[in-house]
Amino acid sequence: MTTIPAGCARPRPACTRLARTLRLLPGLLAACLVAAPLAACGPDPAPPVGTATATTTPTTTPTTDAGDGVRYGGGAEGVLPPALADVVAPAAADDRGGIPVSSAGVGVAGEGDVVVDVYADPACPWCARFDAQHAEALLVLVADGGVTLVHRPLAFLDDRFGGTYSTRAVHALAVVADGSPEHYVDVLHALMAHQPDPDDTEALTDLEIADLARAAGVPEAVVERFTAVAETPFEVATADGGTERRTATSRVLAPWVAAATHRAALDLGAVRVPTILVDGVPVEDWDETGRLADAIAAARA
Repeated sequence: MTTIPAGCARPRPACTRLARTLRLLPGLLAACLVAAPLAACGPDPAPPVGTATATTTPTTTPTTDAGDGVRYGGGAEGVLPPALADVVAPAAADDRGGIPVSSAGVGVAGEGDVVVDVYADPACPWCARFDAQHAEALLVLVADGGVTLVHRPLAFLDDRFGGTYSTRAVHALAVVADGSPEHYVDVLHALMAHQPDPDDTEALTDLEIADLARAAGVPEAVVERFTAVAETPFEVATADGGTERRTATSRVLAPWVAAATHRAALDLGAVRVPTILVDGVPVEDWDETGRLADAIAAARA
C-alpha cells in the first residue's frame, strides 16, 4: 500500500454541500461567462489583473483607510498589488507564490520532479470539482516520488462575489503553511469539501474555517493567527496616473495573498481557475478521465 507523506493524508469524502454545488455547475459556469471578472471560474480566461502602473512619486504621508480589515488595502479601489519579494511569505511557500508538496513533505520541491501546478480559488466550484476528482490520485503520485504538486491558492473571486471569503480562506491556508505545514493539505481539502453555496458572499465564517482547521489537527496557537491583523501600508493608483500611499488594517499575511494572486496573473497572462500545468504546459479538459494522468505520465517518460 502506498504511504502518503506527512501533510498529504487522503482527502475526506465530499460533503453534502459540495455535492449540491457540483450539481449546480452548469448554471454557475454560465454565470461565470456573463461578466468579465478579475478571474474566471471555469474554462474561459479573464483579463489579467494588477496592470495599473505608477508614473509619479507617491506621497510621503500615507492616509489611513478603515477598510474591511481582511484584504490587502482593505478593499479600496485601485490598490496596486505588492511584489512577492516585498512581502513576508509563509515558511512553506516558494518564491512564486506556491506551496510545494513532494515526497519530502510540504514546503519542499523534489529535485528533478515533474511539477504539477494547481491554480485554484477556494470559492470556485470548478476548483472544488477538480479537488474531488484528482486530489487523491495526485497525492499517491507525490508519495511515490518524482512528482511535486504545487498548490497556488488565489483570492480572485472576492471582487466578483462581493465578499472576503477567498482572502480569508487563503489567508488561513497561508498561516497553516507557515506554522503547521504538515496539516496544510488536510486543511485545503477540508475547505474545498465544505465549499459554501455560490450565492453566499461571506461563505464560511472565520469560526467555521477555524473549526475545519482544528478538526484537521492544526494547533490552537496556529488557528488563533487566522484572524490576526496589522496596519499595512499600500499604494493606490490615482486618476492623474500617479500613486497615493495609504494604510489599512488587513490580515497579517494578506500582503502575501495579494502578491501571490498578482504573480499568477503575471505568470499566466489571462487567469482562469482552476488552471492546471504539468511542467508548465496547460492541461485542458482535465475533467476527462485519464487526461491529467496521461499528461503527467508523458512528462515523466
